Amino acid sequence: MSKRAKFVLVAIISGLSLWLTTFASVDFRFGLVMAVSAVVYILSVWVLFDDLKGIEWFTLMVLPVSFSLGSGIFANFLPAAIPSMFGRTIGYESSLFLASVLKVVYFLFYMVGIYGILLVENIFSVASIRTIQLFRAARSANFVFSLVTLLFFYTMALSLKVPFWSVMGLSFVASFIISYVNFWSVDLKSTQYEQVIRYAVGVSWVVALVGAVLSFWPVKPFMGGLMMTSAIYALMGVLEQRLSNRVYLEGLMEYLVSVVIIFIIGFLTTSWLG
Repeated sequence: MSKRAKFVLVAIISGLSLWLTTFASVDFRFGLVMAVSAVVYILSVWVLFDDLKGIEWFTLMVLPVSFSLGSGIFANFLPAAIPSMFGRTIGYESSLFLASVLKVVYFLFYMVGIYGILLVENIFSVASIRTIQLFRAARSANFVFSLVTLLFFYTMALSLKVPFWSVMGLSFVASFIISYVNFWSVDLKSTQYEQVIRYAVGVSWVVALVGAVLSFWPVKPFMGGLMMTSAIYALMGVLEQRLSNRVYLEGLMEYLVSVVIIFIIGFLTTSWLG
């Protein structure tokens, strides 16, 4: 079986497994999602085993596992029914049907995502040995998948309505793991692990502080998660340029403007009336 065929098989198994967890009792869903994420780790090792070495047993597995875990948790926030659409009220049975369709589409996107992630990790494993042309495209895709994954976790952290220090802790851990892998992937042949760790800690601490502030802000969890994602998008983008010794003013302005726009939208869409 070719590698691409294995990627497709892993994507189908992972997607169907996560979809089945949504039919379980709410009390057992998190444990089942954790179990599926563990299975994703095993399956990812299976398809990438020939090229795994050293730290790659951790770094190349982070995104498949965290993307699966975040997707599985976020699926619990999908609506059970869609009572209206485009200003029109929908019948009860139709609303349930539309919600089911949305859930199916969501997990289809997950399958496409996990397939793309496995392709990216495969490119990384090869690029650590020799230079390949697809490396830059793979890094861009990895960056996007990382942001989507963090959006899932940030939304979950703000949805739990836990104390601000818990939001900080969850945000810090998720940010550190994902940002560390992104900084590591800037130069797969580099051994500057201490600098990568410093950058990851710095980024994670700033985002954790943003999460703490948003835990007091009456913002909707998804919008708050989007604001936190925009913050780490800018921070990781700037520091990745720094690691690659290619810092451009245009890039810095792009990151700054993106964060400002998202935070303005978050401010304007927040209800301050209680």
